[in-house]
This record gives sequence, structure tokens and C-alpha cells, in this order.
Amino acid sequence: MTPDHQTDTPTTPEPTLDEVLERLDESPAAGDDLYTRARESLETTLADLKLTPQEERALQGELGELREIARKLDDHTVEIAAFGMVSRGKSSVLNALLGRDVFRTGPIHGTTFKKEAEVWEGVAPSADSYGNARLVLIDTPGIDEVEGEVRERLARDVAHRADVILFIVSGDMQRREFEALAELREAQKPILLVFNQIDRYPDADRQAIYDKITNERVRDLVRPCDVVMTAARPDPIRVKVRHLDGTTTTAWEQPEPIIEPLKTRILEVLELEGKALVALNALLQAKDIHESIVEHKLMIRDDDANALIYKFSIAKGTAVGLNPIPFADIAGGLAVDIGMIVALSKAYGVPLTRKTATGLVKDMLRALGTLGVVELATRQIAGWVKASLAGVTLATGWLALPLTALGYAAIGLTQGTTAALTSYVLGQAAKIYLKQGCQWGPKGIKTTIQQILLEAKADSVVERLRDDLKRKIDPRERNRTP
Repeated sequence: MTPDHQTDTPTTPEPTLDEVLERLDESPAAGDDLYTRARESLETTLADLKLTPQEERALQGELGELREIARKLDDHTVEIAAFGMVSRGKSSVLNALLGRDVFRTGPIHGTTFKKEAEVWEGVAPSADSYGNARLVLIDTPGIDEVEGEVRERLARDVAHRADVILFIVSGDMQRREFEALAELREAQKPILLVFNQIDRYPDADRQAIYDKITNERVRDLVRPCDVVMTAARPDPIRVKVRHLDGTTTTAWEQPEPIIEPLKTRILEVLELEGKALVALNALLQAKDIHESIVEHKLMIRDDDANALIYKFSIAKGTAVGLNPIPFADIAGGLAVDIGMIVALSKAYGVPLTRKTATGLVKDMLRALGTLGVVELATRQIAGWVKASLAGVTLATGWLALPLTALGYAAIGLTQGTTAALTSYVLGQAAKIYLKQGCQWGPKGIKTTIQQILLEAKADSVVERLRDDLKRKIDPRERNRTP
């Protein structure tokens, strides 16, 4: 069956990571092209979401993130995040890059408790590549904070957003550092491994540690040119001070930081591929957020759809159970099912005509098989009994009216429950059909419906339908005072 309406036409596919890397090798203009495409892709993504007011309210956070990514592209912002274990000097490295103390440092475990950010003023790649870039340095909590699961998650979120990651170590790497670095590598973005606090090692030991890190520890994760040695906040040294009178005293002096190699390497990376890096990161982030929005939107629509299905199922079951005219409820029940499918199609933004919905209901009823036969048989039997009870009532001059009413209720409840269950199964199947772009997928219509029927029985849907219908059909329940 060909639906009257198809799902939204997909936008141009986003480039894969391999395609992006190939473009970086092709020409310097590739970054500009990808940057433009990333901005256009974000605009298209936001425009094509087609959310209801309820969905917009529920998805406010995710939509805000998408708009923030768009602003980041407009402002040419590059986020550079420091990442690593506690006391490796993350904050000190960032302060040294800034040339002033902005980020908190201290000897206590876990000085940084939340994300902190600062614009790196007066520094930018060459004007020919990304000279208008706005560089932002971001400090994160240590990955080994005591009772710091929230802070650790925050650090990873920041690292996921960052365009360049500075992974700070202060000696030979521990297992936890290596594992964290391997996880970050999967994010497919530049990582500079910063061997900090080198002033604490003699030259020979310093070189030995550097060689071990570069050639063994991170050989498959970080390029040798991206392993940089720094001393962001060298330990004070004791120096002799000669006075004018010829006397000498000793004093503690703070050496200048060794940070220029790191600054140089950051700018080299950005000059080489800055625009492409930011654009690629924006695309990857937008893709993740878009998937989250689509999933959340479907959950909202699923909830609305489930409420619709249950409402229509109860309505059909009530109509069938209360209908005193044998066989007349069949046409009415079919009309309810068709109305339900039309309502569901609107809920999922793929509206179907009544003619298409009718064909879909017929296809599903055929596939329903045994349940459809049981429903029809139940209606026939109930219809005969209803007619007999009606005859008894008339023959006895309405003396048997109470008995007849109870009989109608019992038979109507059976009839109504079966009808309601049929609508429920049809609605759940139609939900899958609509979510899959008006197609049944690899499972096919019969398997899909059989699986829904099994799940309905396992989840006690039948009992819930029966209980709700009983309150509507059984005269004793309807007349009972709460």
C-alpha cells in the first residue's frame, strides 16, 4: 500500500570524518567550505525539526545547545580545554598561556569544582587561516576527584565540546590517565599531550620520561609532534642576592614559566586546520544533539500516541459493549479504528487520508488473523444471546429486566474487551508503521502485530482494558457511589 504522505525529505548528508580529513589535505579552502556547510547544516536542522509548542518546551535544553553551536560558528570561537588528573597543573598551564592568574590553583586535592572559561586575548592564528578566531581556554575538574562522579562527567562533557584538548601529565603516565586519553581519542579531535612540571626533573630524567611517553605510552594515540614539555608554574628557586655594601643574602625567586612551545604548537594546529576543526566538531555535536532531539520528540509523541490509542480503544470497547443491536457494532468499531489511525498519523506529522487509513486498517485486520476471528465469533455469540435476552424480557413483560441487564453487562464486557484489545493492537502497529516512514520494515506486518499482541498480554493490557470497560458497561459499577 502506498501512503498519501511520505516522511520529511532528508537533508544533504553530513560529511564523514574521512571526507573531512581528505579535504584538509586537498586545499586550504576546504576548511572554509566545510565551515560554510556546517553553518548551513545547523540552520537546516533547526528549521526542519517541526516541533509542536509542547515539544519545544520539553526540548528547550537541546534546542539551546544547537543554537549555542550556531553562535559559536558565527563568533568563530575555538574552545581549548585542559584535561587530566588532579595536581598535574591544568590550571597553571592555562594561567601561563594567559600570562596572568585567572584559573584557581592550589595544593589541595580538587581545586577546580566546575567548568571555568576565559577568553585568550591577543592571541590568534595567522590572518591567512583563521585570524578572526576567538580562542577560549577552559579548565575542568580532575578525572580522579574523590566522590567526583558529577565533576568527572562535567569534565568529559567539556572535552566532548572542545575543539582542541590539552591532556596534562606531570611524569610517566598512570593507567587511569592512559585509559582516559584512549577514550578522548575516540572523539576524533586534536589532542596535545602536555608533559608539565619538567622543572622538577634533571635533564636526563626529563628526556627519558618524554621518550617513554612519546615512543611507548601514547605511540598509537598522539603524534610525537603533539607531545609538548612545559613548566607552567616552576617551583621557586633559592638565589643569592648581592647588596651594594657587598654582603649577600638568599631569597626565593619565581622562574619564568616554560610555556612558549605549547603556545606555538596550539597556533600551528589552528593555522593548519582551525576552521575545519571547528566546523567538524560543530557537525559532530549537532549530530549527537539532533539524534537526542529526535529520540526525545519520538518519546513525547509516543506518549501522546499511547494516550490516543487507549482513549480510542476504550471508546470502541464501550460502544461495542453497550450496543444492543446485534452486528451493528461492527461498522461502528471499524469507524473508530479508522479515526484512531488518522489521529495517530497527525500526531506523528505524517497525516494520512481517510481512504489510506481505511486500507491500512483492513491490512492490519487481515494480518491479525486469529484475534480477528475470535472477535467476530465473540460478537456473533454475544449478539445471539443479546437477542435471546431481549426476547425473554419482552415475553415476561419486563419482569426479567434486572436479569437481562446483568446478562447484557457480562456479554457486553466480553465483547467490548475483545474489541478494545483489537483497537489497541491496531493502534500500536500503526504507530510502528508511521514511525518507520509508512513502511513495515524487515519484520513485516504479521510479525509486528503478533509481537505487539504478545507484549500486550504480557503487560496485562487486557486486564486494564477490561477493568476500565467494566466501570463503563456494568450497571452495578456505573451506579456504584464512590
